[in-house]
Amino acid sequence: MTPVEVFVAAGADRWHDAQALRAHELVRLMPTPRHATVLLVAGTIPGSAREALDRVHDQLPHPRAVVTWDEIVAGNDVVDAVASEIVGRADRVMADPSTSSPGRLADEEPNDWRGVGPFGQGGEGMMGGTPYGRAMAMTADDRDGLSLDRLELRLGPFLGQLPGGLVADVALQGEVIQSIEFACAGSAPFVTGDRAVPVARRLLWLSHALHVQGLDAFAVGAARLARRSARLDDDPGLARDFASLRRRMRWTGLRSALRSVGDRDGLDTWARWSAHLDAIAASLDGADSRPVSADGSMPITAAELAEMITGLTLTDAVTTIIGFDIDVPAMTTTAVET
Repeated sequence: MTPVEVFVAAGADRWHDAQALRAHELVRLMPTPRHATVLLVAGTIPGSAREALDRVHDQLPHPRAVVTWDEIVAGNDVVDAVASEIVGRADRVMADPSTSSPGRLADEEPNDWRGVGPFGQGGEGMMGGTPYGRAMAMTADDRDGLSLDRLELRLGPFLGQLPGGLVADVALQGEVIQSIEFACAGSAPFVTGDRAVPVARRLLWLSHALHVQGLDAFAVGAARLARRSARLDDDPGLARDFASLRRRMRWTGLRSALRSVGDRDGLDTWARWSAHLDAIAASLDGADSRPVSADGSMPITAAELAEMITGLTLTDAVTTIIGFDIDVPAMTTTAVET
């Protein structure tokens, strides 16, 4: 059976849970809504993210369906229940495309550009305006004193490479971050580092992190281990199978890719990954309450993380962010209907 292609729009409280779907043979998590048939809405979506959710929804091609995680009545395995609902909705909408979920946003241009400018393209000559409806990037001095186009954009809250609910306002020149600001409440730490975390949660972090690094087969393996560890019955083979996964990861070149990226207090992203992996191994060996040690991942505020990744390429910045297991605080207590 061909897996159903799904895009996940998850709030911070369900984002880790949704990663478990990587292990399910009936669904395939897609990096973009444009390649998905089903939109899975999981967890609490703050009111401030409603427009972003609607924009993601309307990017799914017809026929499309929407599944809401928290409305599903689960039995012993919630992931199986969610996957079954996804398959059922996909089958129904493909059999009757007239039931496809209608658009949520008005079908209109975001900028009035037609007929504006010397050629009717919305531009103002060589520079300025909104050519073809999109604001033109204007030049500005970068951190090295060069004059380059400056592109300002918002990443999140449903960008597959970032933790669910995380929003970042970024200014880029080339692919180098000139400034970044996270939309997180206050200055309280928002990264897990000094408290115990269930091993299933750590394995789901690992699954997503491996996916971001392009190692999807390994990501599936980590998600399968997470599902096994979440079951109540003992699984004596878990520690052995995790050790095997970790050994195979060494041959991927991951260590070389992560070393010297995101240095902080003498620690790089590989050191943080290693601390997480050590904590997983310790939990599977019976020390389930062991937190990530100070050798790997200490709490960090949104402001500190922003300062840390300013000046990095966007790729290295995402790699650095994923090296921390982030808990995104609720931006608002008001949820929206999905």
